[in-house]
Parts: sequence; structure tokens; C-alpha cells
Amino acid sequence: MALKDIIGQERAINILQGCIAKKRIPHAMLFAGDEGIGKRLTAINFAKTLNCIRVKSYESGFMSKDLFDDNSKLETQNSELETQTDSCGQCPSCVKIDKGNHPDVFIVGPEGDGGQIKVSVIRELERAFSYKPFEGNYKVAIIDNAETMNGEAANAFLDTLEAPPSQSILILISSRPDMLLPTIRSRCQRISFTPLPVYKMTDVLQKKFKDLDHERSLLLSTLSGGKLGHALNEDLIAQRDRSFNILQLMLNRFEEDSRDNKTSIEEWLDWVQVWLRDMAVFKATERADLLINKDREGEIKDLSETATLKDILKLARELYNIRTNLKFNLNEKLSLNYTSLLMRKRLGKK
Repeated sequence: MALKDIIGQERAINILQGCIAKKRIPHAMLFAGDEGIGKRLTAINFAKTLNCIRVKSYESGFMSKDLFDDNSKLETQNSELETQTDSCGQCPSCVKIDKGNHPDVFIVGPEGDGGQIKVSVIRELERAFSYKPFEGNYKVAIIDNAETMNGEAANAFLDTLEAPPSQSILILISSRPDMLLPTIRSRCQRISFTPLPVYKMTDVLQKKFKDLDHERSLLLSTLSGGKLGHALNEDLIAQRDRSFNILQLMLNRFEEDSRDNKTSIEEWLDWVQVWLRDMAVFKATERADLLINKDREGEIKDLSETATLKDILKLARELYNIRTNLKFNLNEKLSLNYTSLLMRKRLGKK
């Protein structure tokens, strides 16, 4: 796989390839956008391009390795090679990066129960980056979920940004860049990644899965919010159906076993917002064609019958606040009890 194979992020890819073509590659970049949208995949393939043997940097341009043995080819092919801005995906360097064992490419992310990037990880990167590239053109560090760096790690990383080693590229990946220190954001060139339009994702899904009909591919595209990674790697329709079953149980009476082991409270609250969105739309317009879950029109109509539009919107705000505050280690059982009470109150269920 190469940069050209990444779907729906043409603007971001053009920026990265333009940096290579102009030989003005920022030492630090922030790939920002929703989860499952292709940021990590792009970062890996950008690292492959920078270190691909076929496009190895050689003084004034990027040159194919086989040209070093045939000087007669250099002059005639120099202009073409200078615009080579993608990896071959097949050379030893590309294969190593794909397998995660290239000595000059590092991918780190949150780990442990706390789900944080700790200072020890950043210090290890600093040590690795204090040496020149072992076999590639650049040392590349990809920091996935960069917003999960704890305070000590973020301050240590800031020191690296302020005095970047030569021949090094730092790529931060974040779906919540606002949680990064402003001083870190200001030192990175931001490259934004956007969701795919529904029509484009529907077309991609139908081409990839020949047995997927238009209606189901349209539903998957809408449920994923334009996030191709989610649509390809997760059973979204099954997740949605489970979330609705839990919602109905919560409306009747909260029980500790209302949720199955496959559904976290955070994931479930995210799905509830989708259902509340459809309820609000139906309550305001009575138009089924505007629903995300068009195939569940009957259930949505039933849920919204005993509630006012004002109460549906108020419930959406209240559950959003609960979802946001979960990161402060709220008691899960109490949160679910309170959520159940709010839902019954706002939706008119006794």
C-alpha cells in the first residue's frame, strides 16, 4: 500500500507530497481528525515514502537505487525522479515499516490500565532520536492518540520539539487535538483529515463488498459518520442493534446486566446520541427520509411519541455531559442509574 491508495484524503495527501516535492518537510506534524478516518494509515505510508529505497534522497533529488549503478541514466531521468513522492510498497524498507520492525520508524501509543503515554516512552524516543538514521533517510516517530500523553510526558515531548534532532520527523495523531498542550500544537504543522461524503463511501463499500446492496451500504456509510476505517473494520449494524436493545431495557428499568460485555458505557452513550438525533428529527419533521436509521422508523416513532422535542434535546445535552465527565472516573453503576432515570423522565416513560 502507498499514499495513492488511501481513500478520501486527497487534500492531506497532496500537502504531504507537496512537502516532499519541495524538500521542505516539517520536523513536526499534527494529523488531526476523527477516529477511523485514515490518520495512522497515512502516517505509516508517509514514513514509507520518506525512507523508500526506490526514492532514496541523493543530494539534489530523490533517486531510484538502481540508478547509482548506471550514471548514464541520471541526467535523463533526474526530472522525473525529483517528483517521485510515493513509496513503492515492495522494497525492503517499505516491507519493514509495514511489519513494524524498521530500525528508524517508531510507533507509540497509550498503554496500560490508565491508557496514557508515559514519560518513559518519550524518554526512550529521545534516546533513539539522538542517533542518526541507521538505514533510512529519516527517523520517524508516530505518536498515536497523542492527546493521551500525561503531563510529564507532554513536557518532555515539548523539549524534543523545541530542539528537534536533524533528519527526524515527528508525527502526532489525535482525534482530540484540543487536549494537547497549546505549546505543542503551535510547534506542529497541522494537517486536517475529514470524513468521506456519504455518497463516496457508499460507492467504496459496494466496490469492496460485491454482495452489499445499496441500502445496506448507505446505512453503513451513515452510521460510520464518514469514517471508512469504522465501516470496514467493525460490525456497525450489530453494534447499533445492541445499543437499541439496551436503550429499551434502560427505559423499562435499569439493571446491572442491562449491557452486554461487548458494549462499554462510553460506546453505548455515543449510540444513544444517534437515536436521540433521529427522534428529534422525526418529532420536528415527521420525515423518515431524514433519519439515519431509516430501517428502524417504527421504533423511533414509538420512542418519540410520549416526549416533546424540547425534552429530547435536553436529554441529549444531559447524556453528552455524562459522557464527557466519565473521564473523571465517575462511578459507572451510579452513572447508569442516573441515565436511566433521566431517560424515563424526558421520554415520558414511567
